[in-house]
Amino acid sequence: MPVVHVCPWAEVPVVAKRVRPSHLVSLLDPGDWPETPPEVDPDRHHRVGVHDYAEPQDGVIAPAEEHVRALIDFLRGWDTSAPILIHCFAGVSRSTASALITLALHNPGREVEAAEAIRLQSPAASPNRRILRIADGLLGLDGRLMAALAAMGPARPVYVNKPFEVPLDLWSS
Repeated sequence: MPVVHVCPWAEVPVVAKRVRPSHLVSLLDPGDWPETPPEVDPDRHHRVGVHDYAEPQDGVIAPAEEHVRALIDFLRGWDTSAPILIHCFAGVSRSTASALITLALHNPGREVEAAEAIRLQSPAASPNRRILRIADGLLGLDGRLMAALAAMGPARPVYVNKPFEVPLDLWSS
């Protein structure tokens, strides 16, 4: 069964070895590029260099339309025959936003259920609002990703999240 795995940067080598993902998404501050684990083909490792901000600020690179468009294009290229692994620095915000986008792409019309599945697996998930707002517009979801985020309710505060996974088929979760 296809699975979306999410973890913090420090856990990537361990999780990649355990789940052997076909695709890897790294969402980190610009220039913080991890090595591609040996379990992943380097051509299937997508890097997004953005700071974890919901609004633009001086001195940071906030997620922008070109970042989210490239992310969506990469996620659409995942054939789901093997797991996908998504990470950011703490596994809390940028990666959980990307996981929600992944689930929404593969479960049209079930955005709230996708968000609830993430919340069930990770009380600390706090998806980046800016990434979701941009994706919502690019995918023509008319606010459904933002409504899904609101349905998640507040996250449990943590510095670093624990690795978690969500089945792609929300009917089996």
